[in-house]
Amino acid sequence: MRRRGLLAGAAMIAVGTLALSGCTGAGEQQANEKTQVSVLLDWTPNPDHLALYTAQHIGAYDEAGLAVDLQTPGNTADAAKQVSLGQVDLAVSYEPDTLIAAGEGLDVVSVAALVPTALTSLTYRDDAGISGVADLAGKQLGISGLASQQPTIDYIARQAGIDPSSIETVNLQQGINQALIAGTVPATFGAFVNIDGVELADSGDFTSVPVTELGVPDYDELVIIAQKSRLESDPDYAQRVRDFLSATAKGQQAAREDASQAVAGLAEVTDGVYSEDLLARMVDATLAAVPEDWSFGQQSPEQWQTYATWMRENDLLSTDVDGATAVTTEYVPSAG
Repeated sequence: MRRRGLLAGAAMIAVGTLALSGCTGAGEQQANEKTQVSVLLDWTPNPDHLALYTAQHIGAYDEAGLAVDLQTPGNTADAAKQVSLGQVDLAVSYEPDTLIAAGEGLDVVSVAALVPTALTSLTYRDDAGISGVADLAGKQLGISGLASQQPTIDYIARQAGIDPSSIETVNLQQGINQALIAGTVPATFGAFVNIDGVELADSGDFTSVPVTELGVPDYDELVIIAQKSRLESDPDYAQRVRDFLSATAKGQQAAREDASQAVAGLAEVTDGVYSEDLLARMVDATLAAVPEDWSFGQQSPEQWQTYATWMRENDLLSTDVDGATAVTTEYVPSAG
């Protein structure tokens, strides 16, 4: 249910390739090529992706024999479509959007949680005459255009006793923070407390209200999705997903043990976007948002079913979706 961004990255959509086998010649066996894994991010690189970039930084993907290509999306809503079409091996998405994709018949399944708790918030300028959702009536609200955002905003508006149509949503893609800071819009929906909340604190007076305080149940904010039918029919792909998640789990653990590893892993790809101090504070906030007893990747099919039922009952889903089948726990390390 995404948010913000400082810098829109250029799209780098590539078809995932199969591993190339090594060959022998002149009596010497050549080293096998690494297995290629293409991963479409949900946004420009940021501390939400710390497990991925820390895994890269410490060499966990290399040790697993993987060449991981982390790609920046051209559109924040691309993930499910690209994975469903087999244009990328994996993608970072969100629980609500994955459920919507499943309801639309897209060939995707969540294979791991990346951040297992809600981070989305309603954020507004303190000088905009807004003290709650009801004050959004007649005002513009910046969003990033994810499928889940408009129906969630409609739900929150109804809970506040106002007509959802009285809120004019403006699709700003990855520019919602800039618009809020500049005063182009008085409020945004989709900012993350661990990223945007930290950044905005240095840029003026803003208030952020977590979505869980607006009547929305907790959910897995960031997840990794794969092509469902391909997992079932292609053993090589299934193993590739297992290896990728196992290596990424090592990145998450390394970041937990030493946050400077995550900062170092992210520093190069966020150079010019975040200062070193700001990046470190965002990393700390992201790690703090993850429960200490959570094992990387773990998801609850029961929670997904409960959340899908809530979405359907509150018009966030247009069809019945079996949430438990939109997620699998088979490929995370502890399940393997």
